[in-house]
Amino acid sequence: MTPLAGVRVLDLSGRIGAYCGKILADLGADVVKVELPIGDRLRHLPPYRDGEHGPESSLLFAYYHHNKRGITLDWERDEALPLLGELSASVHVVLASPKGEPQRLAGYVENPPSLSWVAGDVVTCFISPFGLTGPYREWRATPFTSFAMSGSMHAVGPPDGPPLAMPGQQFYDEAGAWAAFLVQAVLRSPRHLWAQVIDHSVHEFGLFYKLGTEQYGLDGRIKTRATNFGPPPGGVWRCADGFLDIGAHAAHHWDLFVDLLGRPAELADPIFRDRQMRIQLFDLLNDSIGTLLLTRSARQLVEAGQAAGLPCALSQTGAQFVREPQSTARGFFVRTCRPGTGSFDIPGAPFRSAPPLIAYRRPAPTLGEANADVYVGELGHSEAELERWVADGLV
Repeated sequence: MTPLAGVRVLDLSGRIGAYCGKILADLGADVVKVELPIGDRLRHLPPYRDGEHGPESSLLFAYYHHNKRGITLDWERDEALPLLGELSASVHVVLASPKGEPQRLAGYVENPPSLSWVAGDVVTCFISPFGLTGPYREWRATPFTSFAMSGSMHAVGPPDGPPLAMPGQQFYDEAGAWAAFLVQAVLRSPRHLWAQVIDHSVHEFGLFYKLGTEQYGLDGRIKTRATNFGPPPGGVWRCADGFLDIGAHAAHHWDLFVDLLGRPAELADPIFRDRQMRIQLFDLLNDSIGTLLLTRSARQLVEAGQAAGLPCALSQTGAQFVREPQSTARGFFVRTCRPGTGSFDIPGAPFRSAPPLIAYRRPAPTLGEANADVYVGELGHSEAELERWVADGLV
């Protein structure tokens, strides 16, 4: 029995809420993904299986919508309102993004933000770039622009260069994870305390979660960019076979690091044992350490450093993580198979539990795969009606 077994979710949130719906589905909820008849945007984003293009070829879509069922409905048309009402009648949660993506959601009410077709005892979680109120509520966004606008990008990258962005979909994923947490918190509270509408702004989430607002609130500091993490030897270093990440915080870490390198003459001066002195001699030490590490093996340094008690690790690419024996031993990747993409591995649960809290029940749906099951089998409409809606472009 999974934690959300018996919970039903109607997901119209698009790209911005894909990960929220995935978490709920992975935890056992029956999540029905509602796409426009042309298909969700993620169906048309790379990477594609074997370089092929098409609505069933995107590995990105296959990952984010694993465990969900899928139907199509043109929710931008007012003709969809009766069907939307029928679909929401038996669900506990509706995920939607009426601002930014999609462009228009039929039945959306501005003041107060709500959906006219959702029953009063259903939790509606709106996920949008800037929230449903305020002067930016109509602005469009991407994970990149949301990351920048929230202030989160200000703290990423070298201080003498431009700020750097979090890659890919990750910023929306983090916001989606918090949305999933909020939804579960509501579902597990006494019913009379349920929040009927959640207005989750990615913009505000980024400010509070990434920028370090607690530092500003306590002493007025604004989190800034840094070339390396702490005084040398902390930071990321280029080695002969990759990159080495060292977290040197305690006083004895310097001695461990110097011993690891065989106590080279460049680092032997006792003055370097003082943390404040290493900060003052930052550039000098960076040059010396950088030159020494260029000829060393990052993997061998990590193995020796971990054995000695020095916090260090490989800074890996995604491909290296996939090949890591640790990932393989823990069965992190799960094999799935679906039409259009064939067999491939997707990331599994980020934790282990006994009994398992996450179950993998089905691959991502093909476009409109569950139309007959939902519209005919569950809502009781005839096959002739469904065929008429398809011909009209409504479904």
